[in-house]
Amino acid sequence: MRALALYRTVLRGTRHIDDPVTRAETRSFARAEFERHRGVTDINHIRYLLSTGKTEWEAMERYIGGM
Repeated sequence: MRALALYRTVLRGTRHIDDPVTRAETRSFARAEFERHRGVTDINHIRYLLSTGKTEWEAMERYIGGM
């Protein structure tokens, strides 16, 4: 999964958060994380970040689905 694809997945997933404040905070957090790692150029580090981000988002989706 590419970074842009993961970012779009997260943004689409936040649509399911009913509380507008929580939705905005989640989107803001995701954007900040992507911005924080913008300058990473090492392919292994990028793969690690994408893998970790995907795993964290999947866990969050399960939580959101249970709300």
